[in-house]
Amino acid sequence: MRLIAASVTAVALMATAGHAQEAGLLPSLERLAKTDNPEAIYHLGMAYHTGSGAAKDLNKALAAFRKAAALGDPLASYKIGCYYDGQGAGLVSFDEEKALEYKLVAAKAGYALAEQDVGILYARRGNMAEGLAWLEKSASQGWTESLLTLASVYNGTSGITPDPAKTAAYFRLFLSRSEPDAQQEAWLSRFEQQLSPGDKKRAEEIVRRYRPTPTLLTLKGLSGQRAAQALIQTSISS
Repeated sequence: MRLIAASVTAVALMATAGHAQEAGLLPSLERLAKTDNPEAIYHLGMAYHTGSGAAKDLNKALAAFRKAAALGDPLASYKIGCYYDGQGAGLVSFDEEKALEYKLVAAKAGYALAEQDVGILYARRGNMAEGLAWLEKSASQGWTESLLTLASVYNGTSGITPDPAKTAAYFRLFLSRSEPDAQQEAWLSRFEQQLSPGDKKRAEEIVRRYRPTPTLLTLKGLSGQRAAQALIQTSISS
């Protein structure tokens, strides 16, 4: 059972893909940021946050995220939420209310990682119905960890009435989007063998109908440097 016991509170809270900034990109971002372009300011914040292309400075990162968020950038709001959710030790105090407030901005804008985190935060507060709704939204975009968390939740790890069909379907979808793992495949095979005919049919239908559709914001949030480069090119040509 431990093979899928990914606790709702154990899902990673930080995207790591594609945020490095080339040193040569930084001056262009700084020039654009001076025009109060929120996306440019967000990318500057990520450079300071990761230390890629600039000296790592979380104070500068947080200041940039706050300014970009105030100007309407949802990805910056997400990062502020991450700081309040534990990434900002020494800068801000842990504050689950503020973490939810800021991450909810990005979730409502369609960022899959924020949808996942909001689902987790609601679950922590005991609002499993709201938590599941947000996790389902994230999973519908193809977010792998949300698929794993849903499989765990529907297997009865969080006080929710078990749903074997959803457990099997979400875990199957998780495996289809992950590195092959013989132990996990073997566990799922044994689990599927125990499904009733009705649950097996329902699980197969969930998998068959699954069409992950990431939003433009999710794609932008994961593209990191490429998004920053595209922003600079657009500003030059406009």
